[in-house]
Amino acid sequence: MKTISIPFLKASHILMVAFFFLILTSCKKETFDAVTHTSDQAENPEIATLATTVINVDTTTDFNSAFWTNINSLLNTQAVDIVFADGTYNLNSTINLNGVGNNTHRLQLKANTIGAAVFTSSIADSVSDLMMLKNCKNILLHRLKFTGGVIQYALRIRDSQNITIAYCRFVDLPNIGYGALGVHYAGSDNIIVRQNQFTNVGYNSQAHMIYAAWGATRLKVIDNQFTDCSGSYVRFRDNATRGVVYDNNFTSTGTYWNTSLNRYVNRVFVEVAIFNKTSTDNEIFGTEFMVANNAFNYSTNGDQSERFAFLFHHSGFNAPGRSHLTSADAALLGSGTVSERRQIMSDKLGLDGTKILYGNNTNVNVATDVSFRFRNDGTTNPWEGIVNITPAVNSSGLATSYEEALVYYDNLY
Repeated sequence: MKTISIPFLKASHILMVAFFFLILTSCKKETFDAVTHTSDQAENPEIATLATTVINVDTTTDFNSAFWTNINSLLNTQAVDIVFADGTYNLNSTINLNGVGNNTHRLQLKANTIGAAVFTSSIADSVSDLMMLKNCKNILLHRLKFTGGVIQYALRIRDSQNITIAYCRFVDLPNIGYGALGVHYAGSDNIIVRQNQFTNVGYNSQAHMIYAAWGATRLKVIDNQFTDCSGSYVRFRDNATRGVVYDNNFTSTGTYWNTSLNRYVNRVFVEVAIFNKTSTDNEIFGTEFMVANNAFNYSTNGDQSERFAFLFHHSGFNAPGRSHLTSADAALLGSGTVSERRQIMSDKLGLDGTKILYGNNTNVNVATDVSFRFRNDGTTNPWEGIVNITPAVNSSGLATSYEEALVYYDNLY
């Protein structure tokens, strides 16, 4: 296969390269890993037919705003593959993509070998995020590795659409305070996280492997491996909704130390959470989720108090239109008929049990499948605790294949 590549784009070469970009010819697109799915075509129907320009970069490349302006110019007429040479990209500032992407022509950020292009920071407390995508669209991140001393997020996605993270590695991120991967704000839609590995993330209960928040929609977490996190593994916060968690392996060894808790942890695997610390806060639950065909595996080592596969968590005050549970409400939610439980969820919590889809998961040492938990956190409600709500959710209408999971909720748009 013929490809045309630009060797190592450095700051001193930007102007010359910008001119050279205009005269590049194209080549057919490189295929994915041998282990792939026909649904790659579903993510972007043009992926197999677009001409592609290949840009080779290395650890000395300056990924400044001029670099991404030139990439955007190319994307007006063709797909672009940025190929990261093998090596360690030891960053002292965030790689920022702002406003990068084209609806028709896909941008791919890739390594030739899984995990061979390593993004890290060895400077303590200096880099908040290794990579940020803001106001971006139609981008595939492929085979990259994120590790080391970053302190907030390894990869953060804000107000971006149609982003896929595939065959990447998020491993050994001990200083993470929020997430290996963050997906934030209502402008973020159709973020696909597939066939990645997340291992050893965080040091306290606020750190997550995937942290979707503040209105993000259609985050699809499919066929990934998750092992040992100091906080809940996948969190949907404050109206992050239409989330898909399908065919993943979640493992907690119970031997991962949580510094803030001062104990070895077995944390919640999938969490939908709201935190209203003051009476003026108005976080609300996302309302539509499909959690199916996952393997949830807890160890009998370490803390045994939070071994929940799928948890709805509320701390603090109520948002407008929501109500704290009374002790009688909690009792009915835990032991009433399906219709009684769903009525409590709808009236008090703003949740529709028919739209919370859960089934075909396999459990090892799981305390409960689907639960609701409330903690006062500054309020004085007479009831706080945890209730098993598994009978009140819906086990029908689940995806039955990778391909179905990949396009789940798409017919709503």
